[in-house]
Amino acid sequence: MSFEFSRNVRDANFEKSAALAQAGANSPTIDLEQAVGGDIETIVGQIELPAVAGIADAKSLSFQLYDSADGSNWAAVDPAITTKVTASGGAGTAAGDKRFRFPPITRRYVRIQQTADASAGTFSGSFIFRLLF
Repeated sequence: MSFEFSRNVRDANFEKSAALAQAGANSPTIDLEQAVGGDIETIVGQIELPAVAGIADAKSLSFQLYDSADGSNWAAVDPAITTKVTASGGAGTAAGDKRFRFPPITRRYVRIQQTADASAGTFSGSFIFRLLF
C-alpha cells in the first residue's frame, strides 16, 4: 500500500521523542489500540532523525521497530523494519526521516530501539517516533 493514502496529520499524543545514546535508547511506547483501535492499515509510522555531528566516520546509528502484546515483553517486528545512518566525511550524519507501514501482525504496543556502533564517538540529539494519520 502506498503512502499517498495517508493525510500525514500529526497528533501530539502519538509523537514520542528520545535522546540518542551511545549505549542505545528506546523511544517511549505508543499504544496502537488507543491510537487507531488497532486498525494499523490507516496509519504510517515515521522516525525523524536529526543531523548528528560528533559521530565518528564509518560509525552508524540504527533504528528498529519493536512491538509487544503487554507493554513489557518486547521483540523486533518480523518482517523487520529498520533503518541505519552512517557518518562520513567528518560531518557526522545528515538529518532525515523514514516512513513505513506496520506489518499486519504488529502487536498492540510499539517503540523504536536505537543502537550505536561501538566507539561511535561523542554525539547528542534526539530522534522522534510518531504516527501519521
